[in-house]
Parts: sequence; C-alpha cells; structure tokens
Amino acid sequence: MNEEHTDFYDELLPWFNYKVTEFSKEGYDNIEAKELYICFKNHVWKHSVPSYYYQRVFDIMNFTVNQFFDFKTLEAQIYQVSSLDEINFEEFL
Repeated sequence: MNEEHTDFYDELLPWFNYKVTEFSKEGYDNIEAKELYICFKNHVWKHSVPSYYYQRVFDIMNFTVNQFFDFKTLEAQIYQVSSLDEINFEEFL
C-alpha cells in the first residue's frame, strides 16, 4: 500500500482517523482510513489536491458518510459488479 500513497496520506492520517471515529459513532463501524484516503485520492481530489493543508483538512472535516457511499456506489458501477449477490452489504451496517 505504501507505493500508492502520496505525500499527503501520512500528514492527513490523523484527520482520516478522526473521520473514521465520527462515522463509527454514527453506526458505520466498517469504514477504514485507507478507504477514505482512496475516496479522496480517486474522487474528491481527483483533478487537484488543495494546495494548502488547512484546505485539505477542511474538505475532510466537511465530508459526510453519504458522500462516501456515493463514491462506493460509483466505484461499484465502474468495476461493473455483475450481481448484487457479490456485494457484502453486512459491511455497511
């Protein structure tokens, strides 16, 4: 996994972990910091990573669980899951 990290992963890891804790308190215990990082890398900041640290933190703090599930839905469509039987919905409960 280290090879796919850019320099902002390590510096923002505490904020991703904070968001994981927040989502866990909302009842979503299976979301991990790695997944959030991938979501930000491939979706939120796909075209450009904010220049300043505070802007990145602001984006993370304003990120909602609905936005995360929008990303997961888009990801499932891109990878063309052939059947709903292949998705483990228990992970999201």
